[in-house]
Amino acid sequence: MMQFPITDLLEEQECHNYLLRTLHPDGLKCARCGRPLPPGQAPHDRSRDPIFDYRCGKCGAVFNLFTGTIWSGTHYESKTIVLVMRGFAQGVPTLHLARELNLDYETLLQRRHQVQRLALENRPTEPLPDDETEGDEMFQNAGEKGTPHRDPNDPPRCRGNQRRGLGTMENDRPPIQGVVGRTTGQIRLTVCENTQQVTIQPQVESNTQPTTNFYTDESTAYLHIATTGRDHATVCHSRREWARDDDGDGIREVHCNTLEGIWTGLRNFLRPFRGVHKKYLALYVAMFEWAHNLKRVTSNFMRMLMVPI
Repeated sequence: MMQFPITDLLEEQECHNYLLRTLHPDGLKCARCGRPLPPGQAPHDRSRDPIFDYRCGKCGAVFNLFTGTIWSGTHYESKTIVLVMRGFAQGVPTLHLARELNLDYETLLQRRHQVQRLALENRPTEPLPDDETEGDEMFQNAGEKGTPHRDPNDPPRCRGNQRRGLGTMENDRPPIQGVVGRTTGQIRLTVCENTQQVTIQPQVESNTQPTTNFYTDESTAYLHIATTGRDHATVCHSRREWARDDDGDGIREVHCNTLEGIWTGLRNFLRPFRGVHKKYLALYVAMFEWAHNLKRVTSNFMRMLMVPI
């Protein structure tokens, strides 16, 4: 990916105004006592114009637009923060961002994980409203990238995990369980330890309505879904069956092809990172889930990524 630094082409004041509107839609307030900033109050410190520090007239606390956010205490300019958050939301690799914006890689990687953790913690938890949903799993190679293996009895795994069979978190091929609604197109993705029925079924129950028509492949993880009240139909991929018409209306409604396409999108999203540590995989998957469901960045989404609850 070719670098194209555009920091010098952005206007610092406009980026500051965007962050102010995003982080404080009701106006700047004291982070300690909540007192609104009075109109016309002179800044306490102007040294980082236009990022002014203000002193609260009620409790005496000093604050600015970043106080109470993940960027509290940062020395980055507003335009740098806008470009960093844009890169995080779009899935630009950390090393590329660090080189393009002349930032420290390790610091930026920690910041990325902080942002992604907020994305994971704030994912929607309500079940999909769709009358028809699909369920499936994909296995993602994810080892211990960046973790030193100094014990000779515990050497690092070679690149390109060729392990056969079902993947697990233990064997560095953690499964990602997914559910997609055919009407809304919304998805729910969960990184799991394994694909056992006791692991997968609770995810399906929490992410779908009890009355949904649920379609999967022949995986035994979904064997008892019908006992939850959901209509469950499967296709048998091992017999080269990809779609089937059960109700005779000429439409092959029994398939999980929608999720198969989403897995392609997720793999493409993860590929530029050249490997993700398995303990952080859920963070990256959460960002993809938000990107798929939202399609376009909103102020609420950006505020959620920068303001811890």
